Amino acid sequence: MNDKKIKNMVYTSLLAALVCVATFSIKVPSVVTNGYVHLGDGFIFIAVILLGRKNGAWAGSIGAALADVLGGYSHYAIPTFIIKGIMALIMGYVINKMPGDNKFKWIFGAILGSIWQIIGYYVVGSVMVGSFISTIMDIPGNIIQSVAGIIVAVIFVAAFKNTPIGKRIITN
Repeated sequence: MNDKKIKNMVYTSLLAALVCVATFSIKVPSVVTNGYVHLGDGFIFIAVILLGRKNGAWAGSIGAALADVLGGYSHYAIPTFIIKGIMALIMGYVINKMPGDNKFKWIFGAILGSIWQIIGYYVVGSVMVGSFISTIMDIPGNIIQSVAGIIVAVIFVAAFKNTPIGKRIITN
């Protein structure tokens, strides 16, 4: 294994741990679907910005699913793994395919990925509860979670804009 692969594995693992901690540490429970709202999405967005689409998706999927297992929400671990991974892939795809070198195109990708996440959790929660009506109440919480995640990522990008990490973000 070469040094680049090892570095990518270490960075992906580190970001997965950060996603897990951010997801696990501050959570607001949802009574309808037995899920919760958290700040981990911000670190998934940061993972995609720093690591790219593929490794960002791995970090987000693993970290969020691990937080579900550790937090007693293991019934959500597999759906979370899939939903968060696709959310990160959507964001990374937009970053890679959106024309130009707009330093804020990642925000558009995060918004599109968040829309997927909101729909994904609505469908999964509805199937788990057995009602597509009662789970509508969880949509505002998922919107708040997504907006908070984007704000966390914006703050991160702003805080590091004059560092080597920030220069990489701005040029991607």
